[in-house]
Amino acid sequence: MWVSPHASQQAEAQRILATAGVGGAAMSFVASYGQIGGQEELVARSWDLGSLENRYEDFIEEFTGLDPATGEAALQAQIRLVHEWRRFPFLDPRLPARLLPQNWSGAKAANLFHTRHADWHPAAQRHWEHLTSEAASRSR
Repeated sequence: MWVSPHASQQAEAQRILATAGVGGAAMSFVASYGQIGGQEELVARSWDLGSLENRYEDFIEEFTGLDPATGEAALQAQIRLVHEWRRFPFLDPRLPARLLPQNWSGAKAANLFHTRHADWHPAAQRHWEHLTSEAASRSR
C-alpha cells in the first residue's frame, strides 16, 4: 500500500509498479476530504508539525552561517549536510502548502540544503578526488 497526498504522482507509481512486475495487480484510489471534521484537525492528529518545524529550524540554524574555508572543511560540511537532510523525507509528510503552518520552515530548509550542496560541491569533490588519488597511490 502506498498513501500519498500527491495524486499527481500516479504515473510515476504506475511506472514503478510495472518495473516491479506487479502493475496488473495494483489499484489506485483518489479521494477528497468529506464534510465531517476538518482537514486541519486531521493533520494535527496525524503529524506533529511543531516538532518537525523545530527540526527544520535546527537544520537552518546549523547550516546557515557555515562557510567552510578549505576543501577538507567543505567535504566534511557536505557530508554533515546530506546526513542531516536525509532524515527529513522519513519525517515530513510533504503536505500541500494550504495544510501547513504559515511561514513553514521546510521550504526554507530545502532551499538552504540545495544552495549549500551546490555551493560546497566543487571544493568537496576536489578534496574527495585528492583523497582517493592519495589512497590509490599508497596501495600501489
